[in-house]
Amino acid sequence: DVWFDDTQVLVARDHEGSTAGLFLAAKGGHNAESHNHNDVGSFIVYSDGKPLIVDAGVETYTRKTFSPQRYEIWTMQSAYHTLLPTFDGVMQAPGRAFAARDVRYSADAESAQLALEIAAAYPPEAHLGAWTREITLQRGKDLVVRDVFALDQPVQCIALSVLTPCAARVAGDQVLFEPAVFAGDRQTGAGVLSFDPQVFDVHLVSIPITDARMGGVWGSQLLQVVFTPRAPVQLGTWEWRVTA
Repeated sequence: DVWFDDTQVLVARDHEGSTAGLFLAAKGGHNAESHNHNDVGSFIVYSDGKPLIVDAGVETYTRKTFSPQRYEIWTMQSAYHTLLPTFDGVMQAPGRAFAARDVRYSADAESAQLALEIAAAYPPEAHLGAWTREITLQRGKDLVVRDVFALDQPVQCIALSVLTPCAARVAGDQVLFEPAVFAGDRQTGAGVLSFDPQVFDVHLVSIPITDARMGGVWGSQLLQVVFTPRAPVQLGTWEWRVTA
């Protein structure tokens, strides 16, 4: 385990000195960091040292990257970071004020956890009263993400997603991540993301990669797995589980 207190980044894995099992990196922080993405509360997961749930990273730098239009670039937006909710199209906002609150880190031989409140990372038009997230690596077992939330008023659509370089398909209450070859003849990890099918509809979106810099990392595409509630909801508790 490593905990970077100033940037509120947790890094943890199942076994010391080995890539076997699950690896987790998760972050709190704020949305005015150096080379910032709007990604408070996001995380990535590797399985046996290979990518499973990822952050896309950045495309080739252009003038727009360092302009007021920076957050028009999809890779910078919270909608493309792991399980960060979007409320009727409203995403996290840039700026120092848009930050994690009540951040708590803990780790022992059995688990490592990052708990935080991410509601303050969103602007008022998200109508978000509270969104508490717990990301827990249970060593040798699984990774559990638990969200408890309340909106100030109902919204029509909440969307959350993950990005993966794996081949993926939905089977019942699971998203199956299957090994695939990506850029440079490298191989992805494999694993399962479990969810509540009574709560969520799930669909897959292919994101073509045409930028040379990003293509050198991920190849020709990433898959976006999108979760949307089957009915409008104002408060609730949601849980996802990742197993290798």
